[in-house]
Amino acid sequence: MRRKVASYLSAFILAGYMIYLDYGMLQYTAWKATSSLFPGIERYAVHSFVRYLFYLTGAFIILVYTTYFIFYIYFRSSEGLIRYPLLYPKVSIVIPTYNEGMNIERLLESIYYQDYPFNLVEVIVVDDGSVDATAEIASSWGAKVISHETNLGKARSLEDGIKASTGDVIVTMDADSYFATGSSLRYLVESLYTRPGIGVSTGIIRISHRKGRLIERFQEIEFLHSFEVGRRVQSYLGWLLVVPGAFSAFRSYFLKRLPSVPKDTLAEDFDLGMIVHRAGLDSVFEPNAVIYTYPETGWRSAYRQRLRWYYGGLQVISKHRDMMLNRKYGEKGFFLFAHILLLEYLLPLVQVFGMVSFPLIILFQYIFDVRILDFTLSPDAMAFLLLLVFALQYLPGVFMSATALAIEHGPKRALRYTPVLFLYYVLYNPLLSVIKVDATFRYMKGVAQGW
Repeated sequence: MRRKVASYLSAFILAGYMIYLDYGMLQYTAWKATSSLFPGIERYAVHSFVRYLFYLTGAFIILVYTTYFIFYIYFRSSEGLIRYPLLYPKVSIVIPTYNEGMNIERLLESIYYQDYPFNLVEVIVVDDGSVDATAEIASSWGAKVISHETNLGKARSLEDGIKASTGDVIVTMDADSYFATGSSLRYLVESLYTRPGIGVSTGIIRISHRKGRLIERFQEIEFLHSFEVGRRVQSYLGWLLVVPGAFSAFRSYFLKRLPSVPKDTLAEDFDLGMIVHRAGLDSVFEPNAVIYTYPETGWRSAYRQRLRWYYGGLQVISKHRDMMLNRKYGEKGFFLFAHILLLEYLLPLVQVFGMVSFPLIILFQYIFDVRILDFTLSPDAMAFLLLLVFALQYLPGVFMSATALAIEHGPKRALRYTPVLFLYYVLYNPLLSVIKVDATFRYMKGVAQGW
């Protein structure tokens, strides 16, 4: 434990030094640029402007990303040799579906191309009141089909699929996904047996290339951060809290002992993960198990999907709030509070507050001639500085994301995605913070959120 605490402190110290360097670079660049464009401008005013804006909108985001990146580089470079299972337990793959006739065939094809023994794989497709040919297509591939006459929801579909399963391991998947490699299922199942006490394992979810739109590329980077960096680090540190329902493997004895799949939240996968931890079991991440999933192709649909994710996350946190800072649950209880609540919800609130309040303070100061901040600059100089700082402060994040992308997908792709990475931090990352704040306010006001 002492060694782990020392590693946390070391990573935060290094990340803090990165913040210091980033801040120094911003100060120097901002002063040189503004002094050449606006002769006679005061150095103190420029430095004060940069300091307020940087610490309100960018510093803490870069601190968290840098800390994760340090652990990612360490764990990624020290990953062990490929392990092979000594036994092949029977696997039941449960797939809830609703009007997935366009997608289900590709998933079923990828399942039957896995190198896992064919006679030990049971595919269960739960057709939740579809009006297309989902059930017929699934049956033609030999899957066991459970049909609902009306749409009962994903949680009920999962529950029915789990009850009908006969495997020792239950893998949950979404119909709009498919295996990326022929060994992904084997690796995912293997990771459940690497040590005693593991109740659930998960792998990498990547975005499938479709039309190459900017929103789709943003989601590729988002999933890179979430899975290939974030969950890898969390698993190695021993507090992987969120396992996605789109690609997770559970010990069947655990799922079958549950009275039902949780239906009182919008994030039943997160909820199931917390129930795993309550039972004293661990969750692990397997980097060799990879699937692809289809991205949201519109801004509105992407916004609604993430709003549902974050709203459901708050429901789960509230439901399991007794686990937070509870010694009974050790590090998981601490990081449920420190990571999920503070970093995922409070930090975006700070960022959005800075992005909104700082320009409003400037406008208020000049419209009503009331000095709020300790500097005076012309409106055009402040507009220039606002754009300059907001663009340049995320350069360390762009560098770290490009490095992770080069490690996972190759240098050519990282170089090709560099402009997209820059726009991701300037546009998409703040948008995610806005969605989290929106979800938080909706939850606090008791606004009902549906699918």
